[in-house]
Amino acid sequence: MTANERNIGTILHLSALGQYLFPFGNFILPAFIWSAKKETSPMLEAQGRSVLNFQLSVFVYTIVLVGLGLLLTLSAFTKGMIAFQWDDQSFAIRNLENISFSTGLVVGITAFVLFALLKITEFVLIVYGALEATRGKVYHYPLSIPFLRKRVNNNNAQTMDSTSEPKVFTSE
Repeated sequence: MTANERNIGTILHLSALGQYLFPFGNFILPAFIWSAKKETSPMLEAQGRSVLNFQLSVFVYTIVLVGLGLLLTLSAFTKGMIAFQWDDQSFAIRNLENISFSTGLVVGITAFVLFALLKITEFVLIVYGALEATRGKVYHYPLSIPFLRKRVNNNNAQTMDSTSEPKVFTSE
């Protein structure tokens, strides 16, 4: 692994902090660097895939936590008046009218606290991933959903000539 690969790997991890510069910078910057460098180095291909999988995972966790926090907090303050109905003309979320004020507020605030902890953890893990890249290691983020998987390289596949019998592979 060259020093250039380690430097680009470090920049790849730190580019996820682009979210603090402009919206979706945590996706755009790493995707741009990854797409430019993934063909040149297997290490950079793995680093980029790891960064993007983590950022997509954090996005999913954020949507769930913020959505849950908003829904339950609003339900607590409106005392269940947020009862939407999905018939011909409206949308319903059932059983929110049975949530007490304290339950909705506690669960809603807990979701927002978990969101804050998620963002702090995200920042720390990005910096740690960059440090690991400077050491020449591919860092795999914890709790990362593998949205982008490694491509299978068919260049090493065996070619069959007309005289050979097809091979049958079985799993035992």
